[in-house]
Amino acid sequence: MSLKLLSVIIPAYNAEKYLAKCVESVASQTYSNIEIVIVDDGSKDGTPELCDDLASKYHNIKVIHQDNQGSSKARENGLKVSTGEYITFIDSDDYIDLTAYEKAIKILEENDCDMVQFGIYNVEFDGKIIGKWRRENVTLNSPRDIYLYFLTSKVAAWPMVDKVYRRSLFENIEWLKISMMEDYSISAQLFARAQKFAVIDEYFYYYVTNPASISRRENNASLKLKVWNDALIASEFVVRLTQQKIPELLPEALWRRILILEIAFMGYAAASEDEVSERGKNLNNLLNDIRSHYAKFQAEVKRQQGSLNARLKLSEFKPASKSIYLLKYRGKAWVFVHLPKLAVLYSKLRLKIKDLFKI
Repeated sequence: MSLKLLSVIIPAYNAEKYLAKCVESVASQTYSNIEIVIVDDGSKDGTPELCDDLASKYHNIKVIHQDNQGSSKARENGLKVSTGEYITFIDSDDYIDLTAYEKAIKILEENDCDMVQFGIYNVEFDGKIIGKWRRENVTLNSPRDIYLYFLTSKVAAWPMVDKVYRRSLFENIEWLKISMMEDYSISAQLFARAQKFAVIDEYFYYYVTNPASISRRENNASLKLKVWNDALIASEFVVRLTQQKIPELLPEALWRRILILEIAFMGYAAASEDEVSERGKNLNNLLNDIRSHYAKFQAEVKRQQGSLNARLKLSEFKPASKSIYLLKYRGKAWVFVHLPKLAVLYSKLRLKIKDLFKI
């Protein structure tokens, strides 16, 4: 029986130091029917020439050279020229276990899934493992449960690189014009469409930590603002999508939005006191939204005459179990609005401590 074609899409920007290792890990897969689409995103180093060299070395590589438009546009354009019935993505500075796609597609086909997810190792350039994104074995065949998994998974479910997808999921996907947090908005749409979803508890993907890239992000004020603004856009998009597709999960979408913005703010510190104060107001509004929507949700459940199904729905979102976190964020919002200078100092100190202890 012939194997269905898998398209592996690799956005590449200034990737001459690590692209060859990434491509080698894909080209050497035990799953043999693969096409590789490398999208050179306007690189300024030797990446364009390396892409062409790799295409001449391997028979199954397509190369796109485009002006710099960001990884999201690179993925979108790579998808357009790909022909596989299955789709996956890998970032150019990362690499993949040689058995990953064979095992993932086997699970996908045996369970008739729309997509399958696996674990991630966080590694240094020398391959030393410094962290793990652990996944638990699970198979979900309810669209509502699949989307709930996306919103509530303790380990972020939205990276696009740790999954293999059926191509049909991507039909008429909306690609937001953002360069940060694009995974979140795209994955939300894919999870909202999936009818069956499986998770493998094996680590296949090797996410390589790039200290130079981290340093550039943490010391670039304009990039900090870009991360925040894109996080606002992507998380708002997911809230709207949830309201359209599965409105009963809106409280969880709002809660996840708060967590996303927390990552965007604390991960990159603040560019100015005015900016911090504005973020505090945004956070405070989100907290009010989540309380308001939960109150409406609770009232609707009560109108269902206390059925078992209604009680189960209500149990999935309990502000009481998150009260300490609500208090924490309410406190942060107050500090951001009224003591922005203190928030800036705290953020800078936090980054210095992380750098000192390499955490």
